[in-house]
Amino acid sequence: MAGGRPLKVLLKSPYSQFSGYGTDGFGLLRALHQWGCEVYPQPVWLDVPIPRDLLPLFGRELRGPFDLLVNHWDPAHLAITREARQYSRVAVAWTMWEFAGGPGKDGKGVSGLVPHCKGRSKLPENLRWFDMLLGYDDVSLAALEPYVPARVHRGVLQGGFDAGEWKYLDRDWDSDRFGFIMHGALNDRKCPWTTIQAFQELKFEQPEFAPATLALHTNVPGKLFPELNEPFKDQRIRVFVEAFDKPTLSEFYRAGHCLVAPSRGEGKNLPALEFQATGGVVAATDFGGHRQWLNADYAYPLDYQLQATFGSHPWAAHDARVQVAHLKDVLWHIYTHRGEARQKGLLASGVIPKMCDWQVVLEALFRRVRDVVKGPGPAVYDIAMGCRREPDEQPRVVPAGWSPL
Repeated sequence: MAGGRPLKVLLKSPYSQFSGYGTDGFGLLRALHQWGCEVYPQPVWLDVPIPRDLLPLFGRELRGPFDLLVNHWDPAHLAITREARQYSRVAVAWTMWEFAGGPGKDGKGVSGLVPHCKGRSKLPENLRWFDMLLGYDDVSLAALEPYVPARVHRGVLQGGFDAGEWKYLDRDWDSDRFGFIMHGALNDRKCPWTTIQAFQELKFEQPEFAPATLALHTNVPGKLFPELNEPFKDQRIRVFVEAFDKPTLSEFYRAGHCLVAPSRGEGKNLPALEFQATGGVVAATDFGGHRQWLNADYAYPLDYQLQATFGSHPWAAHDARVQVAHLKDVLWHIYTHRGEARQKGLLASGVIPKMCDWQVVLEALFRRVRDVVKGPGPAVYDIAMGCRREPDEQPRVVPAGWSPL
């Protein structure tokens, strides 16, 4: 440690390995602790198992005052008490939202929070207690824009991932068995059946595609079932509905060459970042949180059409839909241009960890506090820099999702 007193941080967040917010809650908590902060988790919900290295932090008694309070949750739950605000020098709301706005009933446009974000009418009152609002991407920030008080600073900064946990993995890119994969909570928003349909049609239309495999892993049953493996067997499609530990997930990544993510909306897409760190290539919807890290130099952006999220509310929230025909074209291109795909994956394995690691994101967060929060902001930044443990000397690039105010 550099010798200064630790930055005291109160982190109000879900903590769970079974949701995006919850996984990022654990990740952000670990990153703050590794940085050198004295961090206190305030769970809004907590699922077991708790990572062993973080378990002692959950036994800490909350002791204010705090230098920094971070409320990391969905827009409907960005709320802190008057007492929490009074005990914190700087308060930051950090959120993500996957839906774009719609045309509105009167043609004047509505936020992407309409109609399904409950409690949105309370946002102006709740957000007035914060110094700064951060959205994971432009879509998130645009959804909240109509509700943010003028005095609250706002900007884009995407959450990170533990880059040190995911090393480059060797793959045979010239093998007959070329693997496409999907991994995560494969619900409707992740569009697994779009990928399955595109893959199946290629099997019938392109004889050369016969050796290709598709593996889908989800820990959220409902849209995919193990019973699908029997009818899918001849097409070399395999479904896994179970919990993977870290070694198993690493082997799952190694067996894949391309991770397919035709999502309707994302705050970040943690599996895509992890997979790219291992040298795999990603094909992902060019929308929402994907756009904070997605680049055609080292990935395959997927075109999309914005469509109403709810058929009964065509004037309200919209999300991105990748068409099967387009996805087929991209998968076929990747399959028949493996050298190109391999080079993209290799480049991604160098860029993504330097851009998206949690330590890079935290440094960007502290700089933002310094630059926009008048009064205590610079002092909080100085304390954060003074307590940092063994700063990484490797060169960094602009953190994912960073945009000027």
